[in-house]
Amino acid sequence: MKLIVGLGNPGAKYKNTRHNLGFMVVDGFAKSEGLAWRYNQDLLCYYFKSSDFILIKPSTYMNKSGESVRLVSNFYKIEPKDILAVHDDLDLEFGKIRFVFDSSSAGHKGVESLIESLGGYEFGRLRVGIARPPDGVDPEKYVLEEFTPKEQQELPSLISRSLEAVKSYIEFGIEAAMNRYN
Repeated sequence: MKLIVGLGNPGAKYKNTRHNLGFMVVDGFAKSEGLAWRYNQDLLCYYFKSSDFILIKPSTYMNKSGESVRLVSNFYKIEPKDILAVHDDLDLEFGKIRFVFDSSSAGHKGVESLIESLGGYEFGRLRVGIARPPDGVDPEKYVLEEFTPKEQQELPSLISRSLEAVKSYIEFGIEAAMNRYN
């Protein structure tokens, strides 16, 4: 059983922001598979469970998302090595994707929360590039802004490639996904 976690912030205010790209990818995955989200208050997340994977969107804010991941992974007895977090990444240019495993947070607050809650780095991540902010723009402000019109045009293709990468991870595992997409 694999656990796929889309990182983002709940609420309409954040729906179309760069920081919610992880939510956008897992929403796209759910839609492509005809899956319906259900809410579980005890596990602090929206989820879908199949025989092969569990897909979740934590209902906590980004910097507390590890709480939900810990609750779900403990409840379903999923080892950290079988967890994939999908999230935005400032250090990749817009449109690039990259799998990593057993890697530091690089300052991403949602990933830091997972590392703290899971007790280490030994989980997979699909980093989805949003690029660095323009000079003079605070990165914390930048990630909470909506995509530019040009980025919005490219977003469907990026989400599509990202959800195909998630499907590859589910079917073949992290190493094969890394070899194919990195």
